[in-house]
Amino acid sequence: MFEVRRLGPEDLDTLLGLQERIKSSLPDPDVFQTSTPEFISYCLADGGLCYGVTHGSGTVAYRMVYFPRDRDFNLAKDTPLPPSEYARVAHWDTIAVLPEWRGHGLARLMNTRALADVAALDIRHLYATSSPMNPNGVGSLMQAGFRPIRLVTKFGGKLRFLFYRPTPASWPPVWNGQEERSVVLSATDELEKAFLDGWVGVRLGADDRSRQGLSLQRHSLPFTDEQS
Repeated sequence: MFEVRRLGPEDLDTLLGLQERIKSSLPDPDVFQTSTPEFISYCLADGGLCYGVTHGSGTVAYRMVYFPRDRDFNLAKDTPLPPSEYARVAHWDTIAVLPEWRGHGLARLMNTRALADVAALDIRHLYATSSPMNPNGVGSLMQAGFRPIRLVTKFGGKLRFLFYRPTPASWPPVWNGQEERSVVLSATDELEKAFLDGWVGVRLGADDRSRQGLSLQRHSLPFTDEQS
């Protein structure tokens, strides 16, 4: 039995321990960005929303949502979102599951709870990042309604997809028959040019050599449509 619960300041040590266990279990630790105790404490207090999945007596997964407000670190600054909207931004920050508990839908469980909670707040713009070399992370975000819109360099020089999701509304539907192209995740130069030319990732797939790829369609950002 898995249960999602809101975390508070008293759970700081639990999250610090979990992130170290998870990072040490990865073949490429660079795909996972750890957070400082100060950042986690901010999110556990009134600077975000944090969730843990408990199984038995232990916490086996966690999700952090961050409210940048007037702080320097705001992913919206990498997009045309006007500064007047920055207070309505949230970051879909770290999500992590202990290796032995992957495959149980825990990311989806936490995302569903967090999206419902955020929908009750004055938050209208969700941002997230994920490594192009982490198709599981990319897929989890896309299942939660996020779409990759840019490639950015963050966290000390690491290349990351930048994702966006409006809330509580969603992206326009993906129409069959609309012009579409597919680019493998490792072709980051090609993806960067496509994003700059107005393409947005709409689904994950594989090419004829079973390489993970991103299918793209031309979409303007929802908030730019609102301003036009």
